[in-house]
Amino acid sequence: MTMVDTNNMVERRKTINFLNLKRNKTLIIGMMFFILFLFILTTYGSAQDSSLEEEYAPIFFFEKEEQCYPVSVEYHIDHATLFQFTGNDPVEINSDVTMEELGGYTTEQYESLYLDNTIGTTKDDNIINDYSNQKITLGFTVYAHTIHGADDTTIIQYWLFYAFNKGDLNQHEGDWELVQVVLRQGSPVELMYSQHHSGQKTSWNQAEKTGTHPHVYVARGSHANYFTSYSGTLGVASDHVGANGFILKPVQYTIIDLETQTWLPFKGMWGEINSYEDVYLGTSGPVGPMYREERLMWNQALNWGSNLPELNPTILLFEWIIYNFTTIFIVIFIISLLIFAYRRMKQYKSEGFGPRFFSFLYIDGLNMKSIGNLLFIAGIIIAFLSLIYPWYGITASSTSSIYNTEGFIDILIIDGLQGISLNLPDATGPTPLGSALIPFSLLISIGIIFTIIKTLGVKESFKLGKSYMYQGIKLLMPIIIILISIVLISVIVNDMIPEEAQESPAASIFDDVAASPFGGSSINSIDSTGENLQLDWGIQTGGILLFLSGLMLLISGIIERKAKTVFF
Repeated sequence: MTMVDTNNMVERRKTINFLNLKRNKTLIIGMMFFILFLFILTTYGSAQDSSLEEEYAPIFFFEKEEQCYPVSVEYHIDHATLFQFTGNDPVEINSDVTMEELGGYTTEQYESLYLDNTIGTTKDDNIINDYSNQKITLGFTVYAHTIHGADDTTIIQYWLFYAFNKGDLNQHEGDWELVQVVLRQGSPVELMYSQHHSGQKTSWNQAEKTGTHPHVYVARGSHANYFTSYSGTLGVASDHVGANGFILKPVQYTIIDLETQTWLPFKGMWGEINSYEDVYLGTSGPVGPMYREERLMWNQALNWGSNLPELNPTILLFEWIIYNFTTIFIVIFIISLLIFAYRRMKQYKSEGFGPRFFSFLYIDGLNMKSIGNLLFIAGIIIAFLSLIYPWYGITASSTSSIYNTEGFIDILIIDGLQGISLNLPDATGPTPLGSALIPFSLLISIGIIFTIIKTLGVKESFKLGKSYMYQGIKLLMPIIIILISIVLISVIVNDMIPEEAQESPAASIFDDVAASPFGGSSINSIDSTGENLQLDWGIQTGGILLFLSGLMLLISGIIERKAKTVFF
């Protein structure tokens, strides 16, 4: 090879290297532009999501006695120790766990982990008090998560974390709730709110809102979300909702992108769990947003929301009546009293009221009118006594290792003072259901008082007897309604549970109660181990007294009508 050939070869190699370098440089620059494009696209998408999340950020209305508000999970984590639940003594995993470390516990083996806020327990108010002392410093936080679905559908989720859940039926550390806004082709069409293990949905047009900000009425303690300030009165939860407390507006809280949070994949529970019973009673800490309702709320947000019950205008009207029942009843009573007073004053001017004013006081020997009035007075006394005793009750005793009551406990109590109450193990006491907002004692007491007042100036026993009979029927009605409800309970339950579950031991319990509404006892196997649940139920002392008083007034009315006496 000559010197010339060698020089030519060197030049060719230089040219090839230069071209390769140029191509590589072009490739590198192209990759840089591509990465920059992706970054811009991602940033734009994130900014667009952030803009939507701010545009439709809810306004939260809290009940006046609420003590906990949406807060950053950092508060909980900073005071928490990570434990593993074993069914017996918990195993401490990490006493100083970080948010980043939490995000590493993602597999099924970590489902038994829980973050216990060591400041307090579910049986005291230490966590609530500590949070309240720091509330101003902590501020308010809402976590947002935007999902872009098919058919140009966008779902905006607003997740709220509360330090403590102090519901009437259950109490637990930590609480996760959700407000979901659905947009189609860029316009809001539907709202979906979480309520305990279910929720409610309604159209955007039907919901209360200020501009583009939907109103959310948060139940006291349980933090279930409702569409009106008078909802929640029906149902087992018996939530207390109102627009009479703190109003949390979007400008007052920080919206944080939930997907950027390192703790999000944490598989465990956000609060302590002491026993297997806690899961059934709702006193264990909840799982995080990714795992709520078997992951449906996160992975299938639209399907979860679409299957929620629709907001029903008829039920809303009924809830409004119940919510304001006491006020409505008192107003009607006052109006009726004024009308009655006007009519009696006209009578007084023309005829007077007779020597004894109130006609139930005409007792003057052993005659029908006197016997009728004596029976009326005795019935009234018994009716008032019935208000302080239970009317109907269901007690239970369970020997199950999962749910051991350690003797008989009251499960359901119906009386004149509390209405209908549930009493669960480890609860703070009987919890009134929605009917407690219609105080039976008020209805009965005012009804009796009005009946007594109506005897003013009545001239004939026949007319007096009609009033007695009418009040007697009203006193009989509560017990009759209770018994009918007990008879229908199995039908209602069977309509609510899946067909395959209707032959289960749990469902047969309701059949037993319905078959013998006046009272009875049953022993049912509640699990595969053969452990039993014994149930006793029936009319209690107060119910017997109330029914007896109704019969006495009914009989006294019949006697007065038979007497056909003119008092004056």
